[in-house]
Amino acid sequence: MSALIDESVKQMVKQRFMDLKEPVTIKVFSTKDHCLFCNEMISLVNGVTELSDKIKVEVCDCNEEDPMAKKYGIERHPALAIVGDEDYGVRFFGVPAGKEFTTLIESIMLVSNREPVLSPEAKDLLKKIIKKVNLKVFVTLECPYCPAMVIRAHKLALASDNITAEMIESSQFAKLASDFDIFGVPNTVINNSKGSVEGLVTEEILLQQILHALEISGETTPFT
Repeated sequence: MSALIDESVKQMVKQRFMDLKEPVTIKVFSTKDHCLFCNEMISLVNGVTELSDKIKVEVCDCNEEDPMAKKYGIERHPALAIVGDEDYGVRFFGVPAGKEFTTLIESIMLVSNREPVLSPEAKDLLKKIIKKVNLKVFVTLECPYCPAMVIRAHKLALASDNITAEMIESSQFAKLASDFDIFGVPNTVINNSKGSVEGLVTEEILLQQILHALEISGETTPFT
């Protein structure tokens, strides 16, 4: 089992995974060359997979031109897609270690349970999103607020066919973070900088910001 997960953490995760409902597949995207953290990602996921018989792992050793990578929108490595009966748009780019390990576990739980818990207001706002939306949540492994923000983005992806949500570890993808002028985390980029949300916010506020970004870009019609 992976040395990245100590024994006390394994026991806590096993206990958490007792509440898994439906099977989950973790698809790992790595490359043999030019991927500094790929082996660490595979080791971590293999360790997690051993903690429940409802989780399996599939490794795609492929570049971004591979049909499987294109299918899941993987343009950088290492990456994870957590899927169930279908692809819900839940993604990780960079190794979810440190405080983001909790995010990985809770995202597995989300996908296994299939139906995220959202407030009535969030559900109403979600219905207004009729165009494709990509959320990039930039994080660091030491940030105490980042896991909750990633989970909120993943919940929206699970709840809507129009949303995909990515955790992006800023230090592992420093150039990408620089391209988006990320100076503090969590920072959520909406549709490649058509809007961004700094800090930890509720699902309702995030949805409002998504709708605002779509409106100012002309991708949706204001609702009354």
